[in-house]
Amino acid sequence: MASLTIKLPDNQKSEIEAIAGEKNYNSVSEYVREALRDKVEEDLFLRPEVAEKLRKRLKKHRDGDVEVVSHEEVLEELGLDED
Repeated sequence: MASLTIKLPDNQKSEIEAIAGEKNYNSVSEYVREALRDKVEEDLFLRPEVAEKLRKRLKKHRDGDVEVVSHEEVLEELGLDED
């Protein structure tokens, strides 16, 4: 297994250690690995509702209903804006 070193603020490290203990993880590393797996999975796969909105927009485009919108408008429509 590969290693990865990260730096955290002291309070965040303490919080992670406390949560890992409360939830009966065998180690802090086990807790962090699970958290990272969950985040990577979330980032790799589109949520179903976002995928459906993309399918609908693509179908409209293929049907000739072309609408020029900004990148920001698309992100907002898909619920992906970071505001």
